[in-house]
Amino acid sequence: MRNFFIFPMFLLIITAAAAQAAETRTVTDMRGRIVTFPAELQKVAAVDDGLVEEVMASFGLIGRLAAVSSRYMTIDVDFVFETVSGKKIARHGFDALRFMHPRLAELPSFQGLEGGPPNLEILAQVQPDLVILRAGDCAVNRDETHLAKTIEAIEAAGWPLVVLNAPGVCGADITAIRDEIVLLGEVFDRRNEAEELAGYLAGIENDARTRVSLIPDDQKVSMLYMGLASFLRRMSATASAMGSDAPISYLMETLVNAKNAYPGHGFGVHLSTEQLYALDPDVIVLSPLGGYHPPQELYEAPDFADLSELKAIKNRRVYAMPWTPGFCAPRLEYPLDILVMAKAAYPDRFSDFNVYDFALDFYQKIYKVDANTAKGLRSTQMLDWMADEKF
Repeated sequence: MRNFFIFPMFLLIITAAAAQAAETRTVTDMRGRIVTFPAELQKVAAVDDGLVEEVMASFGLIGRLAAVSSRYMTIDVDFVFETVSGKKIARHGFDALRFMHPRLAELPSFQGLEGGPPNLEILAQVQPDLVILRAGDCAVNRDETHLAKTIEAIEAAGWPLVVLNAPGVCGADITAIRDEIVLLGEVFDRRNEAEELAGYLAGIENDARTRVSLIPDDQKVSMLYMGLASFLRRMSATASAMGSDAPISYLMETLVNAKNAYPGHGFGVHLSTEQLYALDPDVIVLSPLGGYHPPQELYEAPDFADLSELKAIKNRRVYAMPWTPGFCAPRLEYPLDILVMAKAAYPDRFSDFNVYDFALDFYQKIYKVDANTAKGLRSTQMLDWMADEKF
């Protein structure tokens, strides 16, 4: 009789253990850590500049986002400059994801102040099932010591934490984005969608690379990725540049086959007017870091009148990158960054290719939205200038 009772009890224990295992899943994150979290994620918090949220939107899971760290995901931003003639040019913007999902403006933001750690008191009110942190983004201090303390604090609070490494972290190049997407596919149990998305982005890279391949060194265009954030002028600088160790330099030199006009290292390196003339690039692409700045600002604003003799300005070869607030590392739209730089550098190799039209197909593919929504996304990323220039 004893065995009669023991066997059903053994089955009950095995069934309960299997049920408990089914309620959790594990992944190995980009630190090499095994992370266990609930199998059905209902409340996710993101410590990043938007990549995690974009991938969740692509997977159709943005409704499970419960909190964001970056305040730029939730706020509106106004940009104003005045031309030498006294005309005021104004732009109003917000993160492109909010165009698709206005509820993002209502989510709590737990970004720390002045590069400090995230506000864990706000995060505690949310009680997320999982926190996903992207090392290398503006939302978390890029210093290794500060980053380690942030990771330690989140884990000490008891929340499961998956860490992604953006391009530029641990020497990773742009292909790290595809690794991030695949890992997020594991996190959200969307492996097939992740592989498809990563493959689509890789295909755009390869097409652009093919068009600009085999350019002799003496014919490569020199390009400056120039930042015009207003705080630079308050610090006695005119603009900023990205060094060869920045992710954008990988796009520029490896995929676009141009030469980075700034030969040094560093992220957002401050440059004076004299230093800019010493570089004198063939092409300037304006960074979204620190606010949206159209070519017109560089051509006509009095703050930059002293730069009028730069080769790129005289030849009207200044272009604005797609606008993304809080931009420290490439996001899902990085193929558009590649295409803008590639066509700006070598327009003859893209004479049959219209980036403005392609952007509509791109947004519809990665976000599964209709044409009208894609047009709104294109405008939100400040790409309407392309229509007039047939870019």
